[in-house]
Amino acid sequence: MRRIYREKEEGDIGIATLILFIAIIIVAAIASSLIIYVGITLREQGEKVASDATSQITSSLRILNILGDRDVDGKDPTIVAVKAPIQRDTDPPSGGIVENVTVASTNPLGVKITWNSAMDTGTGMGKEVIYRIEGDYATLKYVLGDMNYVKIVGDVIAVLTDNFTADRSYIDYTVEPGKTYGYAIIGYDRSGNAALYGALNQTVTVPTGTRDTSPPTGSIDSIKSAGYGVLISWSASDSGSGIKEQRIYRSTGPITSSNVENATLIAVLNGSARSYMDYPPDNGTWYYAVVGEDYAGNNATYSASTDHITVEMVDNERPSGIRGLHGVAAQYSIHLEWTAARDSKSGIKGYYIYRSKDYLSLTTPEIFNRKPYAFVRSTEFDDYSYVPYQQYYYAVISVDNASNTCELIYPQSSIQVLEIKLALGPGSKPVDFNTVIVELTDGKIDVSLKLNSSGFGVNASDDVHYGMEVINDPSGEFMQSYILDEGAVVKMYINARRVGLTLTPQTTVQMKIIPGGGIPIYKEIRIPAIMLNRYVPIY
Repeated sequence: MRRIYREKEEGDIGIATLILFIAIIIVAAIASSLIIYVGITLREQGEKVASDATSQITSSLRILNILGDRDVDGKDPTIVAVKAPIQRDTDPPSGGIVENVTVASTNPLGVKITWNSAMDTGTGMGKEVIYRIEGDYATLKYVLGDMNYVKIVGDVIAVLTDNFTADRSYIDYTVEPGKTYGYAIIGYDRSGNAALYGALNQTVTVPTGTRDTSPPTGSIDSIKSAGYGVLISWSASDSGSGIKEQRIYRSTGPITSSNVENATLIAVLNGSARSYMDYPPDNGTWYYAVVGEDYAGNNATYSASTDHITVEMVDNERPSGIRGLHGVAAQYSIHLEWTAARDSKSGIKGYYIYRSKDYLSLTTPEIFNRKPYAFVRSTEFDDYSYVPYQQYYYAVISVDNASNTCELIYPQSSIQVLEIKLALGPGSKPVDFNTVIVELTDGKIDVSLKLNSSGFGVNASDDVHYGMEVINDPSGEFMQSYILDEGAVVKMYINARRVGLTLTPQTTVQMKIIPGGGIPIYKEIRIPAIMLNRYVPIY
């Protein structure tokens, strides 16, 4: 009986082991299936996440720069600020020498001065002033060697501002016979540094001769209307010392030799001029006179077959303002440049330059009651007189030939428009700006803007829209559909004034540009503390 029990016990153990083995296999199979399922699921989820991340990364926008425009009306300011260079040209010209002073002629009586102009390697020559001093040789020799004495006791007989060369000459026709004269020349560079020219011979005793006492002669040939102006033409001659200058006068009544100085002096011309275009300020009858003066100081009012005209059309409109005014500190000057103004009636005469250390003094119309710092006919100006590293403000005002001045335009005290230049990152997918939202806050108000697809540029930006402008669009896609491709560059305009943002100096603005798909751009911009020009670099 014992043997039979053992065999049955061993059989039960074998069956249990088999059942356990089968269970293990089933559990392993189930676990394997779960592992495979989880692996597949995780792989799929990973691929989706990677795809989403790639989509975001490849749809990224980039801000290239941000400018603030202080003038929303699109007019360039007439005021610019420039910090002067750190040093000035303090070296005077050198090398100038008076070669000889001789009698040029005795009829008419004249003394000829010949000299070599000085040179200046800093700012260049600005002018030469010729002085004459009467006296004896011993006194003249002493006085002519001292620049201060020359300035105090000398008479200025000529100021020359160009053609600084060797072997220059000038004839003085205002000398008297029998008198001894000494001549000195002081040369100035553009920074105002002065040098007294050396001399080989600078004195002369004038012999007996005949002074030029005959004034020029001339006559007004015609006065006629020409567009918005009056064209005056005349003939003139002088057989003695020659015509030095001619002055044009205008009045509401007849002008004679006895009252000419009471008329309005409207122009001073050189001796070769024979016509002049005037632009009277009002309609009505205007009288004109021309006065010629020779080098001996004689002057006469030219005769006139006709001396007046009735004007029915005048230019009383302002010219346009200048554009693109900017200034830089050069080596020894403050250099200003601008784009020419326009005037369709009398034409642009030139530009008044006003300068101040006080910005506010240039932002008032009262500046027109002041004498300009300078007047130029070109579209650039160099200021050589300054205190190093001083901040200067300049107003450049266009003036037409009828003496009308342009509007004084100065930037606002805050940023009016934000200009944001955008492009895609490398390998980025196109971005549809129809789905791009811009959110901004200055800490007081929150703004949300969408694209204005009905127009381009700054005019398309308003209180609920931003405007876009194409800078570079190789495919032409943006112009057609507002879709930005890689390689294209566009500009976004946000009208801060219209949306209510206050972008004064030192204001901080938080901005978010949110594409329909892709990574939003978060940017915190800070308005600079000092804003001097119309366009203010922010980023």
